Amino acid sequence: MIKQIRVHSRPNIPGALKLTMLENHSRPPLTKSLFLCIEDHPLSELLKALMREWGYHQTENPEEQSLLVISEGLPQPSGFQQVLTFHTSPSRNRQRLQIPLTIENLYLALESYFHREPRKHLRINIDWPIRVTVRDQQFLTHAVTVADCGIRFISPIDLDRREEMQILIEREDETYNLHAEVVYSIVGKEIGRGDKIEVAVVCTPQSKEVRDSLRSRIIDNYLARVRPVLGSNLFAEALRQLNSTSMSQTVTTARPVL
Repeated sequence: MIKQIRVHSRPNIPGALKLTMLENHSRPPLTKSLFLCIEDHPLSELLKALMREWGYHQTENPEEQSLLVISEGLPQPSGFQQVLTFHTSPSRNRQRLQIPLTIENLYLALESYFHREPRKHLRINIDWPIRVTVRDQQFLTHAVTVADCGIRFISPIDLDRREEMQILIEREDETYNLHAEVVYSIVGKEIGRGDKIEVAVVCTPQSKEVRDSLRSRIIDNYLARVRPVLGSNLFAEALRQLNSTSMSQTVTTARPVL
């Protein structure tokens, strides 16, 4: 049975969230350099694959601007000014992440080291078909980026900031009917993407059910992308180091995630 998830409340966008989404499209390219020193081999390989998906460069030599990601208890190489430690005991220190890890916490922790205005929501570059209803008309298009709180998509028309719309996303087992508000609308040539118009919207407020569902789907897609890189056995071993709260059963099966 298709599950219908709807949000009908009028968006009320926090200023910080609007600013972060607005800045994301114009961020200059960064060299996000990491040095991994992880004791558990399956986890190390999983992290390498995920970090490539997120645009990080793995360096073989200590560099001043590199971030050292290291397992607790291992000898720390010299030359690093920034360190993120994996450990097994609870901590509120942003320089420490507890194992088993959550994909979301890892993503957000890495963001905080490389951006003055770090993203506060997990997102993925993905080509999902969507239906947009705005100005009493509908059009079919596709998403460029999906987060648990917003979407960036290609639009045939330029839209005004704060303009409201409905966005329908139909996946294999769920349908999301989201009320959204425009954060920015920009012609792609201004950011090196041809003449296409890109629109970013925020979908708020959302129920916990909607946000958790989208976040779980994003995580599943990331894991589905890196699973072939590791192979089934190594991938299964690496999953033991992850907190499965936000993952669905599909990540441990051969069925593709959509």
